Amino acid sequence: MIALAATFTSVKAQEGITQSVAWDQDTLITMLNLPDIMIKGERPIVKVNDGKLTYDLPRLLENKVVSNAYESILQLPGIREQDGRILLAGANSLTVVLNGKPSTMSAEQLYEQLRNTPQSRLKTAEVMYSAPPQYHTRGAVINLVLTKGNSIIPDLQGQINSAYTQKHYAGYSLGATMLYSSEKLSADFLYSITESKNRTGMDLFSRHTLNDRIFDINQSTVGFRNWLSHNLRLGLNYNFTEKDELSFAYTTRLTPKLNRQEVSSGDFADTHTKKKVIDPEQMHNAGVHYKSGRGTSFGADYTFYKDNTAQDYIDSKKDFVAYSKQQIDRLTAYVDQTHTLESWNFNYGGKFSYASDHSSQFYTSRSSEDLSGLDTDNTLKEYTYNLYAGFDKSFSEKLSVSASLTGEYYKYGDFNEWVFFPALEATYLFSPSHILQLSLSSDRAYPSYWEMHGATSFMNGYAELQGNRDLRPSKDYSAQLSYIFKGKYILTAYSNYSDDYFAQLPYQSSERLALIYKTLNWDHKLTVGINLVIPFKPFECLDSRLTLNGFYDRAKSNHFHDVSFDNENPVLYSRLDNTVKLASNLQLELSGAYLTPNIQGPADLTKMWMVDAGVKWTFAKKNAELRLKGTDLFNTWSPNLKMRYANQNLNLNMLSDSRAVTLSFTYKFGGYKAREQKKIDTSRFGQ
Repeated sequence: MIALAATFTSVKAQEGITQSVAWDQDTLITMLNLPDIMIKGERPIVKVNDGKLTYDLPRLLENKVVSNAYESILQLPGIREQDGRILLAGANSLTVVLNGKPSTMSAEQLYEQLRNTPQSRLKTAEVMYSAPPQYHTRGAVINLVLTKGNSIIPDLQGQINSAYTQKHYAGYSLGATMLYSSEKLSADFLYSITESKNRTGMDLFSRHTLNDRIFDINQSTVGFRNWLSHNLRLGLNYNFTEKDELSFAYTTRLTPKLNRQEVSSGDFADTHTKKKVIDPEQMHNAGVHYKSGRGTSFGADYTFYKDNTAQDYIDSKKDFVAYSKQQIDRLTAYVDQTHTLESWNFNYGGKFSYASDHSSQFYTSRSSEDLSGLDTDNTLKEYTYNLYAGFDKSFSEKLSVSASLTGEYYKYGDFNEWVFFPALEATYLFSPSHILQLSLSSDRAYPSYWEMHGATSFMNGYAELQGNRDLRPSKDYSAQLSYIFKGKYILTAYSNYSDDYFAQLPYQSSERLALIYKTLNWDHKLTVGINLVIPFKPFECLDSRLTLNGFYDRAKSNHFHDVSFDNENPVLYSRLDNTVKLASNLQLELSGAYLTPNIQGPADLTKMWMVDAGVKWTFAKKNAELRLKGTDLFNTWSPNLKMRYANQNLNLNMLSDSRAVTLSFTYKFGGYKAREQKKIDTSRFGQ
């Protein structure tokens, strides 16, 4: 009899451990007699590397109905979209960067660039609740790591994409991207054009108290916002060595058409208002960055922004044209240095930013009313100085710590302040399947430039927008404690506190019949909660994920105009995502979410729910993709506002336009993989 023996070798990729299992003769004969032998394994979706929650994006996005980086981010556990923003459960704010490079783009510009970055280019996503200071952004960060674009043999690749979106009105987008790669030099070019039209409006029911009398005011407003924008980017990268890189990028956005019209009617006033751009709204940014293999990196960029609009307004009392202009010049420079000493990594550096904002608004009255007292014309200058120092250290195989301290001096107009921002990230591995992570961070949020000029704009005969020259930046403090089990189940307890928190809310004036929208600083805002992510696979063809986020909100202000408030409320957010693999090249998605009633300062927000569905078909050797996706199919993901506080009594029922059906087509040639793109921060620009 011949003796049989065999050895089976398995690799646990997530642990970097190789194991050998020996089988004796009887065991091997038994296995050989089996009709089929199938060994199943599951790679972890998330790992912890240097304190970062690192997601394997090709694994996570497998079979998902996504085609670009923006949609891919929304698939990360704990991420959701609300009011056009990407939110991370447990974080005060969230910044997205590419390949660890500092970001200087507004949320709107960033999201536009991410929608033009194909999903196939993504490698990993690193989620940090407390970002290292060399990212030059504080608080929570998602770092998208892209595969490298250099090639030993010169190569030209590209992609074209198009989309048609039907909301209440129709919109479209067209785009093309080209990438040239050689051993040392690479260049990328991107162009996209987008035209869209959104419906706007609301129904207002106000019981306005003035001089001990109550006035019932009912107004209904409907309208639309229509725009056409062009986005262009040219980037160059040169690698002197594998670790020494020089990069240059020019990015621009032109908006030659931006029209907004609204008609308001009711028992208080009938109003017709039109707003359009006189000259194309434009943003230009040029930046150069250098990274050395010796741990040194530095860079600078310059941004120019210009906005010139006219508002044509008429009601029974007012008849005018308001001309508004904004021009911003901003220069930013930074330098970073890292030193390694045995098992310690020390890093330090600094950043300087300067911005000049010239904004004006002039009224031309076509009636006997004199509105010149509302004219504004200001030039304000902003200076920000940052210096930081920190370290990274693995104290054992189980414990690693990253800590830093940043000092910031900020000056804007008459306001100036020194603030220190500590940050800490500590990770403890009980085992590869049981990971505990603690994050502590602090940050500061800034109002938009236009708000701080104090200009007044009229929405209709009853409502108006007022700027606030006394606005101050808020100081934000966050803490998160996360437990990761088996690389996929995540439980996070968190607390976020904002001192001098600012927000814009309606207020019924105590001096006249007017509804005033004005951004004000509150005393503070507090959020404490627990977020749970549970992925599961009930069937072979079905992947599901349940997200539960329960939190407590509290907001307080002793000077909300002439009243005060202290409001609190418990909230539950739940979401279930399902992906069905119908065939190797055909996937179906069905998702639903529910949010219980919430608060916004003294106001109460109604509950919201939504259902999304989509299907993706890949063909032509995976170079072509056709996608059909419906978002908020029942048009219910939009809250109404109710305020019953002190002398405030009003209801705002929003005219929702969140339901959308999008048909998109993408074609890649030359094995295209999208290039990283620097982001320009225009979040505080615009009127």
